[in-house]
Amino acid sequence: MEGLFVILVCQLIGEIVVRTLDLSMPAPALGIVLLLAYLWLADKRTGSEDGAAHTRVSGVADTLLKNLGVLFVPLGVGVMQNYRLIYDYAGTIVIAVVVSTVVTLMVTVGAFLLVSRVFGAKGAGDGH
Repeated sequence: MEGLFVILVCQLIGEIVVRTLDLSMPAPALGIVLLLAYLWLADKRTGSEDGAAHTRVSGVADTLLKNLGVLFVPLGVGVMQNYRLIYDYAGTIVIAVVVSTVVTLMVTVGAFLLVSRVFGAKGAGDGH
C-alpha cells in the first residue's frame, strides 16, 4: 500500500503545482518526474541501487500496468454512448485523421532531410 500512496502523492503534488502555477505541461508528467526524484533520493539516502522504495513502487506499478486495459472501459462506454454523433461526423473524422497523418509524415521527412543536410551524411552506408 505504501507504493500506491507514493504514486498517488506524486500525482497529487503534480496536479497541485500545475494548476497553482498555471503551467502548460501535463500534471501526470510532472508527477512522474517527482516520482523519479523520490526514488533517486530514496536510493541516495539508503545508499543502494535497488532499495526498498523501488520494490514497493514497482509492485504497485506492475499491477497497474497489468490491469491498464480496465482504464479504457470508460472510453469505450463513452464512444458507444455517442455512436450517433460519431456516425454523423464519420467523414470529417476520417478526413481529419488522414490529413493529420499525411502532414505528420511530411513534417517528419522534412525534419529528417534538414538534419541530414545540416549534419551531413557521415556514416551513411557503413552501418553506423
